[in-house]
Amino acid sequence: MNQTIIPKTHPAKRFKRYLLASWLPLSLALLFVIQNQVFNRWFAITPGQYFFRLGAASFALGLALYGPSLIFKRRGQYVYLLLVSIAVSFIFIAQFVYYDYSGAFLQTSAIKYAGLAVTVTGTIKTLLSLKLLIFGANVLLVILTLIYSWRKIQVQNFLSNKEKLIALLMLIVISLSGYEVVFHLEKHEWGNTSRLYSDLYDLNTLVGKMGIINFSLEDAVKYALRSSAIKPDDIDFVKGWVSAAHAATIKDKYFGVAKGRNVIYIQVESLENAVIGQQINGQEITPHLNELAHEGLYFNNYYSEVGPGNTADAEFVTMDSLYALPDDVVFIDYAQNNYQAFPQLLKDNGYQTYALHGDVATFWNRSNIYPRLGYEQSFSKEDFIASRQIGAFALGDEDFFSQSIAKLKALVQPFLATLITLSSHTPFELPDDLNTLAIPQNANLNHLQAAYLQSIHYTDKAIGEFIGQLKQNGMYNNSLIVIYGDHQSYTDIAKALDTATNTFPGIADDQIPLIILIPGANMKATINTPASHLDLYPTIANLLGLRPPQSILGQDMLNSQTPVFTHRNSDTGTINTILTIKLAFEASTDGIFEHGTCLDLPDKRPLPAQNCLSIYNQQANIVKTSDIVVKGNLLNLLLEK
Repeated sequence: MNQTIIPKTHPAKRFKRYLLASWLPLSLALLFVIQNQVFNRWFAITPGQYFFRLGAASFALGLALYGPSLIFKRRGQYVYLLLVSIAVSFIFIAQFVYYDYSGAFLQTSAIKYAGLAVTVTGTIKTLLSLKLLIFGANVLLVILTLIYSWRKIQVQNFLSNKEKLIALLMLIVISLSGYEVVFHLEKHEWGNTSRLYSDLYDLNTLVGKMGIINFSLEDAVKYALRSSAIKPDDIDFVKGWVSAAHAATIKDKYFGVAKGRNVIYIQVESLENAVIGQQINGQEITPHLNELAHEGLYFNNYYSEVGPGNTADAEFVTMDSLYALPDDVVFIDYAQNNYQAFPQLLKDNGYQTYALHGDVATFWNRSNIYPRLGYEQSFSKEDFIASRQIGAFALGDEDFFSQSIAKLKALVQPFLATLITLSSHTPFELPDDLNTLAIPQNANLNHLQAAYLQSIHYTDKAIGEFIGQLKQNGMYNNSLIVIYGDHQSYTDIAKALDTATNTFPGIADDQIPLIILIPGANMKATINTPASHLDLYPTIANLLGLRPPQSILGQDMLNSQTPVFTHRNSDTGTINTILTIKLAFEASTDGIFEHGTCLDLPDKRPLPAQNCLSIYNQQANIVKTSDIVVKGNLLNLLLEK
């Protein structure tokens, strides 16, 4: 058929032609905005907080999805719009059902477990309702328009190729303008756009800002890029490391001294070792933690191992004895991996496993990864009542601990319960009546440091009350209690208090306290051998009389003959510092090993860099192995060790 020659027309008529040709993709884009807003409203996802930002992001993506239909001819336009609409509707409905069922957002990495859906078919049916038709309205609109226009398709006044290009460019400009609005709002909120979407740690906020389809597509792209990141050479490297690794001699010192006890982990927000045993104006900063440190095992040369995930990374490393990643948050980007975590070990040995925290369930994607770690149930913000606004998360530590006691009393024993505090989180803001440290005006502290000390003093009080309640309720003597900081406070408090005790100033802020309490076992000591989050899993497993899986990379702190702490650059993942009993190494900023500093310990006598080469290579290989295993979901290779 000869192409119709379209004569030049008046601008108004030409605009009308553009409008007639593009009304359907534009209508679908507007409907797409409504669908995203409805999805978030039904689940109360950041209700109303990001209304305009969500609208702009949704409309921009809607145009990007439906706009390309303009380049097709006649029926091709409808076929394209129908296929895109079906895909969009499927994602909406799948995410709706999954979130309604689990309280988490469906991630691309979970697709490989789609076959398990047959086991909950009955539950899925109960979640389907007529209101889901809103997410199929786009498909219906395309079908109705196609039926109405079927006989007219051959005679419709479609645009010329040049006009199609112009119309498509116009939609692209409008789409980019929508994203520009989002960038502007993000810049207004954060001061820059570096945290746009990908770096947000709360998936609720992420979906609240960008919409569920934007989230799903970005997650799919990131998953595809991650899937191609592991090469055959990487797998060969891990296999070579496993075959060459020599299993450490296992000693039975303290093995099973806490066998059968409940296990209670208390991960304290931003708790640094710098405040332990210190005073301000004659007042102890952490009187309760100081007392507990004398009652149990106190590790004063213990360090955090975190990347961009901070608190979530601390959870991951302590529970899995694998390194956090420098460029991804494992809890978010690798939630569907196979793990042999500490909760799973206890679950396999007859324990009930629980997690308690005051965040929303989707914070750090916990609702997705906790089941993969072996937690049977988790209590989150929705399960607690805040009697008053305290700190950035509303729920104060006193409310959290007092209400957690009631929950622990109802649990079947033995149990594992991990409790995560919040009140000492930046910006360290407490009501005036809770700022009970008498900090003098002439103290060598800036405002943030003073606020940090007040908040950690309040959290210390809450922990003391919690321990007291455990004793009153008869759970204390039958429990193994672990208290540790998750990561540094980012306030330079160690420098301000002049309490840095390690070899290199670069890791002073990462020094956090670890206290292990085993009531009645007469285990009281201060232990200054270097260790980190990586080593907690095998240590507690030993005390419980359990053998950890071969996949762990840490060492039992009570039995290891070669204790070591390796500090990584949180941006590049390269090794910054290594501490052992006899040696310390600090890498040069230029990355050249020979330019690094090697010291003999404890005298801190300078040594040639080559004296530290063996331990450096050993730790570099372990770090590389860990990264490959996590990014490639290759834990099975370590289990063959």
